[in-house]
Amino acid sequence: MSSKRPLLVTDEPISDSPPQHSSSLDQSTQEICYGALEGGMAQALRRRTAIGNLQISSSSSLYSFSIRPSGEHFVLVTNDHPEFAVLDAATINKLAALKDMALIHFEALAECSHFSKRKKQESNAASKVFPVSINVFGPKPAAPEVARRLTRLSGYLQHPRALPPTVEYHNAQFFRFPESIASESSMNDFVGLGSALSLARKTKISTEIQNALDSISNVTVEGDYESPPGLLSKLTKYQEDGVRFIQQRETEAVSLCLQNELHLATFKSQNESNPRSYGGIIADAMGLGKTLTLLTAILHSLSTAEVDANFNHEASFTPKERKQRTKATLVVVPSAQLLDSWISEIQRHFLPDSLSYLVFHGPCRPRDVISLASADIVFTTYATIVADNIGEGILPSLKWFRIALDEAHWIRNSSSKQFRTISSLSSSRRWCLTGTPIQNRLEELASLAAFLQLSPFTSKAEFQKHILTPLCEGGPDFSKPFRTWIQAYCLRRTEKHLNLPPSSEHTLRLTPSAEEQSLFQDIRDQTRREIDDQINKANCSRKHNILFTALLRMRMCCNRGTLAVSTSGSLAPVGRIIECERCSSVSEDDAILFESVAFCPDCGRPLQLSSPISEGALSPREDLKMRPGLPFQGGSPRPHSTKLSAVVENIANSSVETKHIVFSYWTSTLDDMRRLFDAAKVDYVLIDGRTNYLERSRRLKAFKEDSRITVLVMSIETGAVGLNLTVANVVHVVEPQWNPSVEAQAVARALRMGQQTAVTIYRYIMKGTVEERIIELQERKKKLAIFAFGTEDGSNMEEKLEDLNFILNTDSMEE
Repeated sequence: MSSKRPLLVTDEPISDSPPQHSSSLDQSTQEICYGALEGGMAQALRRRTAIGNLQISSSSSLYSFSIRPSGEHFVLVTNDHPEFAVLDAATINKLAALKDMALIHFEALAECSHFSKRKKQESNAASKVFPVSINVFGPKPAAPEVARRLTRLSGYLQHPRALPPTVEYHNAQFFRFPESIASESSMNDFVGLGSALSLARKTKISTEIQNALDSISNVTVEGDYESPPGLLSKLTKYQEDGVRFIQQRETEAVSLCLQNELHLATFKSQNESNPRSYGGIIADAMGLGKTLTLLTAILHSLSTAEVDANFNHEASFTPKERKQRTKATLVVVPSAQLLDSWISEIQRHFLPDSLSYLVFHGPCRPRDVISLASADIVFTTYATIVADNIGEGILPSLKWFRIALDEAHWIRNSSSKQFRTISSLSSSRRWCLTGTPIQNRLEELASLAAFLQLSPFTSKAEFQKHILTPLCEGGPDFSKPFRTWIQAYCLRRTEKHLNLPPSSEHTLRLTPSAEEQSLFQDIRDQTRREIDDQINKANCSRKHNILFTALLRMRMCCNRGTLAVSTSGSLAPVGRIIECERCSSVSEDDAILFESVAFCPDCGRPLQLSSPISEGALSPREDLKMRPGLPFQGGSPRPHSTKLSAVVENIANSSVETKHIVFSYWTSTLDDMRRLFDAAKVDYVLIDGRTNYLERSRRLKAFKEDSRITVLVMSIETGAVGLNLTVANVVHVVEPQWNPSVEAQAVARALRMGQQTAVTIYRYIMKGTVEERIIELQERKKKLAIFAFGTEDGSNMEEKLEDLNFILNTDSMEE
């Protein structure tokens, strides 16, 4: 039998005997669940495996079947089929051992992914075999006898994957400490545990995570704040608390106290050989002034940094191991544009020469260690650090006083070169600045923890073992290790501290033209043909590839309408591998659209294309030209887009004093917007990944200072990170983003500290299209589970496939 432990979802089970769930029943009649038998298999007796609506609930990934005896067998029952499937012999033997016991009944749970909802899709005749988990129910006094009979047959009850919240779970085979038995503590906290997490279990964990994050907005910081000499601006109260939080977490006494608390919370034995490390995460919401908070903390610590740089801690090291100590804080940002933002903050808030800084970026970056070691701050980018590490790098040769990562979620993929290179830099003080410490996956926080190297969990493996694993395994107070770590090392304040003028959001739902409707239908028809032709013989990742390509085409069509019409391209992959180093090591999203897709749909980072037969990687713009016949190549001489026309009309009809930012993910959409603004005589500047650094700076300056230029057209990837664009008071989001956190980051460019006027946000949605389904999926997931769990394995690919099926509504694609 399988040793792995199960899942969870909630709702009433389907069973032959009506369950008795009332707590008012005495123990002789009260029905409980004894546990679940895992490792069983069932073989379908019907040709079709489209079984109708047997989901436990609309949010469930499980089907529920009644089980009844049939001669010498036990069969699964559906509403339509009294004998839908038969159980395997080993499982039948175990159930038969309980058959003569009064009021005992069974329920089988199976993953929805094993079945088709499409009535026309049939499996090979009566050959469908699928795994099942079998819940065993009956009177509470019978629990010891059920356990005894099953044990004789080597049948061991596991935690149920799913139970209604009103059903008590009591497993007589499960070992518990005497004190927990004496206290009659409920075992229902163990429902839904296992290697795979159900939606309901994820929801519970996500709620705990969110509660923990909400609990760190008022971390106690003792002592009075003193403004350091050289600071011109007055900090807000929450910024002062942020500076003191950094100061405290960089002191040994506080660090030791926090480590002791973590030892107690995780039952980890103390290990004094762990290196002393200091730091944490400033996870304030976007726009709260994290930059100024850190710069002030750097100014406060200049004298300490000077002493540290001159103190020889490494006298016993060999010359090869010894590093040049520096008083400098290394600040790492995602792009060259943000280097200017940090420097601008220094010039705006600090006296001249109070903070010396040096920019380590570009071909003219300094090559001598002395220059780097003498500055108070060294600014660089993530990409520059990776480039410097090729050969004999300068940055790795230094022992930095402090390393601070701006937009630290850029290292969330711990298998990337970026993460490995930055983590290998030497410093005993490490800080992460990010408004989104967990964007999508819980594992992203483990990557930040691995960079921080905070005792007692200095590696990703230790953090996962002692912090994340208890969170996912459940049990009483399962979130205590996570809460303790977060409260020790993380500070997060919300947007309510900004006290901004009121903002308003408007979603404009637009009706496609008849021509656009026809184009949508053509794409749906082709997608259906591709699915019918390939999906039965494709593996999970290939199915994802086919459907994701269809989604890309439909999303582009929502924006561009008939600006570029072609639906004759195949949805089959073109033999390229798309890599996003930040959020996933390899993505098989189809490359046929990457003339317009320059950035990762999940995280917004520029993608790299490489051939499976080549080790090289190059920009999609340099490598891939759209082939004849593939969708959306070039432009039509008679263009029309309902959506883009609405954006231009909205802007053209607004006040001339209004400054607008237009965000889109698609570079082709940005180009279309440029042509439409030209035709409408609207003055604008455009910035995307093709705009070089100097030109970006010039265009941003023009938008901020030239009253004639009222529109900034921007790729959402470029605008989502770090920029301060409070001069704008209207934001247009042309399409819903696959990752809503990218959209939130982009909007925050205007909704941030210093904004003096009310901001209006417009979102444009095409009625009756995949855009509405994307929003519906986002809202559904928001209610169910805030974060994703696990790694990029097959189970998550199944989850992605389910998302795509939902958005594309593939169940309705019938002949």
